Amino acid sequence: MTSPPRTLLLTGGAGVLGTALIPQLRDYRVIGLARRRPLAGCDEVVRGDISRPLLGLDPARYRTLCADVDVVVHAAGMVKFSGTAEEMRTHNVEGARRISRFAVDAGAPMIHVSSAYVARREEILAAGGDRTGRAGSSPSLYVSSKVVGEEIVTGSGAQVVIVRPSIIIGDSVTGEISEAQGLHTFAHQVLLNRLPFTPSDPTGYVDFVPRDVVARAIVSLLDSGVRTGEYWLSGGANALTTERLVQLIIEEAAAEGIRVEPLRILAPDVIERLIRPAFFDVVPGWAKTRLDRLLDQTAVLFHRHPLPSSLAGIPGCEAAADLRANEEAWRASVRHLVRTRHHIYARAGSRVSAPGPV
Repeated sequence: MTSPPRTLLLTGGAGVLGTALIPQLRDYRVIGLARRRPLAGCDEVVRGDISRPLLGLDPARYRTLCADVDVVVHAAGMVKFSGTAEEMRTHNVEGARRISRFAVDAGAPMIHVSSAYVARREEILAAGGDRTGRAGSSPSLYVSSKVVGEEIVTGSGAQVVIVRPSIIIGDSVTGEISEAQGLHTFAHQVLLNRLPFTPSDPTGYVDFVPRDVVARAIVSLLDSGVRTGEYWLSGGANALTTERLVQLIIEEAAAEGIRVEPLRILAPDVIERLIRPAFFDVVPGWAKTRLDRLLDQTAVLFHRHPLPSSLAGIPGCEAAADLRANEEAWRASVRHLVRTRHHIYARAGSRVSAPGPV
């Protein structure tokens, strides 16, 4: 006799990861917890709030949900660097507290989605992205909130598996994604010829992971019955270098007839020592804000040393732990971006001045 499917409570089902995860949870009865956003593909949708006691449910409904749920996947959270400290605390800290409390009450193991960039918290803080007067796009608030969230769930008494994806990009084959992420924003600026340089070490790493790979890893961990542990979902030593990442943007744009100017890659300390002191007193405010945002984001996006990676040891994810696989996945994301906004990039490319006579 076939056993009934296990019931899984999923938060963040309408997000970038959740929309990729739900189709892969075919062997589970999925209850999606959502506040307001539409949620498709779940067997049941419960309207609640991860930041409130009892998940915003009345006591009787909460008890029923506890009795029904066998396992929890917590993928909800605030990922925008522009979020305020209060928003980060509400979504990434209180959300972790309430969901881990639910997991304890339900006697259910839990997978908590954190961030691979918790490994670089001190480096990100040292980069200056949280300094007073900088643009409201500091990654430090986000990373710090994810660190605190991890501390809460691991100290809650629940059986917790922590997964730490790096920057999530589009599907590894189609490049499709429900909402643009940090690297998409960077690629968009490059395709518009708005960036005269990239603040990074040319041989530094840019770590990302396709959303379908993250979903596959979570399902693999669920299926294997793992109850505790930490898993880094990242390119690691197989991540692209900054130089290669930019080169692939230019190549994919050219294949679609879009002209992109080559970028100079400058170390961030060169920008802080030379460009900021020399030009910030004479450029308009919008230009200062744009550069600040670029510097703050690249403090997370580009780094000198590879992140840890567990992909090669997760069944079904071995092929993703490969440099060629990362290149093809990034090409797919850039291709999807170019094709969906081709007219915008073609117009921007036509405005680039042709070189004058030598």
